[in-house]
Amino acid sequence: ERVYLIRRGAVRLSRVYESGEEITVALLRENSLFGVLSLLTGHRSDRFYHSIAFTRVEMITAPANSVLRAIEEDASVGLLLLQGLSSRILQTETMIETLTHRDMSSRLVSFLMVLCRDFGVASEKGITIDLRLS
Repeated sequence: ERVYLIRRGAVRLSRVYESGEEITVALLRENSLFGVLSLLTGHRSDRFYHSIAFTRVEMITAPANSVLRAIEEDASVGLLLLQGLSSRILQTETMIETLTHRDMSSRLVSFLMVLCRDFGVASEKGITIDLRLS
């Protein structure tokens, strides 16, 4: 029922299934959106997600109906939303490509490359991924 925009920081978005298993569905960074399913479908979703901050996070949040009104009043708001969703779709496609049809070491290397690109901080010693992952 709310839309969230990460202004700073990194967030892990996950789902907990009936079996108790928790699966990470997205690693989000600044300028990423989440909570838009109910906005797009027009009804409350039966998919529940957990968001956990990896770093200090600054977010903007708004009720879904306020975001819909803003889109109706200003098309540029809708364009920004589409750009955010396109970014999430590309991230999802990259993760699917990374995790399928490869051996474990290749998947790990590909995943680390994605993390370097999306969350890495360059220094003289290389690239640091300052996230607590397991």
